[in-house]
Amino acid sequence: MAFSLTRVNRVLIQACETTPSVVLDLSLIDNIPVLRCFARTIHVFTHGPDAARAIQEALAKALVSYYPLSGRLKELNQGKLQIDCTGKTGIWFVDAVTDVKLESVGYFDNLMEIPYDDLLPDQIPKDDDAEPLVQMQVSI
Repeated sequence: MAFSLTRVNRVLIQACETTPSVVLDLSLIDNIPVLRCFARTIHVFTHGPDAARAIQEALAKALVSYYPLSGRLKELNQGKLQIDCTGKTGIWFVDAVTDVKLESVGYFDNLMEIPYDDLLPDQIPKDDDAEPLVQMQVSI
């Protein structure tokens, strides 16, 4: 099956209100080296009209209270991690469109039919060699 996806918009979503500019220490568990990895997940939902816009607005509101999600990891000399919350960073959000219906790909029951990298954000901006903690792509 042919799968065509076009990324139409890429944006760094920031909190819709001012947030604290702080550096937060991570817990002892978060600093265990073998647990340091990014989790790549795919969630499949049917959507309503303007799903990407609605998700962007909800994220901007949520980041007011949950601003550490828009921070960047910072490693200290001792290998300990912190989250640097500057208020200038955000969540990387990609809006994409496709000509494939969820039904026609069995709601991704067989991911081997779809190029995995097409389902994940691309061109992730790096701020001082640190990627955004949260990266999201919404495909409609």
